[in-house]
Parts: sequence; C-alpha cells; structure tokens
Amino acid sequence: MIPEKKTSSSEYEEKDITTVVADDLEIRGTIRFKTSVMLKGIFEGEIFSEGLLVVGPTAKVTATISTKTLVSHGEITGNVTATDQVTLKNTSLHNGDVTTPNIIIENGAVFNGSCAMRAKDITVK
Repeated sequence: MIPEKKTSSSEYEEKDITTVVADDLEIRGTIRFKTSVMLKGIFEGEIFSEGLLVVGPTAKVTATISTKTLVSHGEITGNVTATDQVTLKNTSLHNGDVTTPNIIIENGAVFNGSCAMRAKDITVK
C-alpha cells in the first residue's frame, strides 16, 4: 500500500514506508517493488516500481529509475521516468533527465538535466 501524502509538498513519514533500506547498506543490481521503498544508503543499478520511491538525504543513487512517484532528498545520477510525480526536495541533487507529468523542484534543489512533461489522459474537446 502506498502511504498517503502528508501535505501538498509530498511529505512522507518513514514509519509509513513499507521498506526502508538503511544508510549503511551498499547495493548493486535491480530493485522491483509495488508499494513503497525508502533508500538511505548507496544503490547502483535499476529501479522498477509501481509505487513510491523515496531517496533519503543520505542516499547516493546511480540508476535508471521507473516509478509512479519519486520524492528525492538525496543524490541521484541517472534518468527518471515517473508516471505520477517527481519531487526534488531542497536537499536533493539530480544529474539526469526526468520524464513525468508533474514535477516539483524546491528552492535549493540542484537539477542538472532536461525535463519532459507528458500530459496523461488529456482529451481536447
């Protein structure tokens, strides 16, 4: 189950996240999940998600990411595709391209890349 947003600025509490990957772990490979994951350590590889991915402030992620919703407080190097929304919090550093229908970039966030916003299910009458 994906936790509800706590505020309009995509705040999630750690206790509401299904799986938390601790900050002392270093993982290489592929992660697939349907609910919610918070990464706090180092990850290299690919991430495929149908839910919520939270990159914590201590995380360093080098990956191609495909998810429904991404909230980043940490460092991401790689391209992101999110079907719902990407939020780059004020502590985040993102080097790579983003494709999503909705993006929030807080003051202080660093975003080096391009953004493609594709409307979802819009019908022009």
